Amino acid sequence: MFNRSIKNPGIALAALMLLGGAGSAMAYSCEVEYKKGESLIKEAEGYIKPDTDARIKAMLAEAKGRLEAAEISHRQASEKHTGSMGKYMHGDAVRQGREAQSLASEVIFLATGHPR
Repeated sequence: MFNRSIKNPGIALAALMLLGGAGSAMAYSCEVEYKKGESLIKEAEGYIKPDTDARIKAMLAEAKGRLEAAEISHRQASEKHTGSMGKYMHGDAVRQGREAQSLASEVIFLATGHPR
């Protein structure tokens, strides 16, 4: 019953690589996500004028805060003492980086009327 051979080892290898590589790929995308966030925030800052609505300015400040939180989560996840909890902190860093991107894109839309 347990002596079955794998008929297509390529499929088994591909599935193993897909499942095994998902966590490590997420860990390396933190920096990419908050670099994208930084560029969108810089672009959004260019559209902010002195007469811009205070709610839009507050949204930009929130995006900056989320981006800073993403960088902190990534830095903490990379420290040795986090152990297995580091992967969850990397996930938080990715999520916070994407939230910062979303907020910055919304600021750009509200300030210009053009979607980003």
